[in-house]
Amino acid sequence: MVKGRLLVALVAVVLGATAASGAAFAQDGRGTAPAAADVRGERGERDQRAFCERLESKIHQLRGALGRLEAIESHIERAIESGTLTEEQLVRARHALAKIERMEEALEEQLERALEVFEERCRR
Repeated sequence: MVKGRLLVALVAVVLGATAASGAAFAQDGRGTAPAAADVRGERGERDQRAFCERLESKIHQLRGALGRLEAIESHIERAIESGTLTEEQLVRARHALAKIERMEEALEEQLERALEVFEERCRR
């Protein structure tokens, strides 16, 4: 049973390698296939544009998330400063405020790194 599976796997590998080398040989022989460098160049440019678009979208998402967190943070700070919270609410508000500040720091680090990568790879 195991020998049969091994034999089937070995045959599959050999056939796959033969088919791949045959396809490469057929393209070289006909001369109709585009040059590999041209295909890679076009694909590379498209991939680069797509990467930059996704990165720019991520930057906008991070900025939006930071804006929302800042709005929540200011709302909690106003509630704390109002003096109308009970002791239990005050403890929860301070805990939430600390958590939001940690989240903001993490998002700011992500944003900073994304902007660095954007400048390095997309502003050429």
